[in-house]
Amino acid sequence: MAKKNLIQKKTHFNFQNFFSFNKHILKFGKFGFKIKFTLCVSKNKFLIFKLFLLKNLKLLNNNKIKIFILQNFYFTKTKLPLESRMGKGKGEIVNLFGYYKKGFILFELTGISFFTALKLKKILNKKNIFQFYLV
Repeated sequence: MAKKNLIQKKTHFNFQNFFSFNKHILKFGKFGFKIKFTLCVSKNKFLIFKLFLLKNLKLLNNNKIKIFILQNFYFTKTKLPLESRMGKGKGEIVNLFGYYKKGFILFELTGISFFTALKLKKILNKKNIFQFYLV
């Protein structure tokens, strides 16, 4: 048997693979929106998405809706000034961002019908910030 050479590329920021990934089960709501692809999202981009979500929920449904948004911004993006030399440290914190795996349920809804949830999924997938499955 021939040995296969596995070349691992070094990256600046390695994300850990956790085997106890339990954010793919509904906990609070009736319908959940699950992410299709793994991605990193900054806090500013997430706030824009949140405003877009609330605006479209208001247009689609007049009933009382509870929204459970599961967000995490545990990582920081840093930047050094332009004319700094090596060895001066990591730099100032510019932005926070969250790393979301494929299959992560980003938000859950109650008080909404199935057809309204399908319409909302279609609208959110057109916006192209996230791509969702309906759970």
